[in-house]
Amino acid sequence: MRNYLIEFLGTLFLVLIIGLSNNPVAIGFGLTVLVYMGAHISGAHYNPVVTIAFLIKKEINLYDAFFYILFQILGSTFSALILFFLKGDVMEIMPNLSSSVFQILASEFLFTFLLVFVILNVAIHPNLKGNSFYGFAIGLTVMAGAFSVGPISGAAFNPAVSIGPTLSHFIIGEGISKYYLWYYLVGPIAGSLLATLSFIYLVKR
Repeated sequence: MRNYLIEFLGTLFLVLIIGLSNNPVAIGFGLTVLVYMGAHISGAHYNPVVTIAFLIKKEINLYDAFFYILFQILGSTFSALILFFLKGDVMEIMPNLSSSVFQILASEFLFTFLLVFVILNVAIHPNLKGNSFYGFAIGLTVMAGAFSVGPISGAAFNPAVSIGPTLSHFIIGEGISKYYLWYYLVGPIAGSLLATLSFIYLVKR
């Protein structure tokens, strides 16, 4: 149960940092801190597509993966409700509407691929496993992605970041993120799957 609670807390504070700051530097360093906080307990996924990658790699079993994702979504939802209390506005996760569907999906796909590929390499690659810099590598990857494609897609790279606020809207009674949720499911899941398959291929070689 401790690992599920860490996934809850880590995702909750990640979404809080995103919602309160909307600043790539704060988000990147915030994620770095959260990774170091929880990696020794849960692995510090805080992201369903990371959990899916670890499930494919058999670093986590199906039972734990289900509850990891459940608690990540719960953490994100509670965070969005806290943000509504603190700011008085609903949290919206949405792209730049002047961007095309293909630009949005490509942005989420590419940088989720990069994020998951980096995580797999710094966390479980035989040559790097047990290193002390993994948290910085992960946080800086998210920061670089947010600077690069934030103006296009909103730079979620994480389905929980979008699912939680969308669920909170049904409680609060307002919000339009549900219309854009599919971007943050299709792009990141596809990117994560390709990153995992690429990692497996390269490690085998």
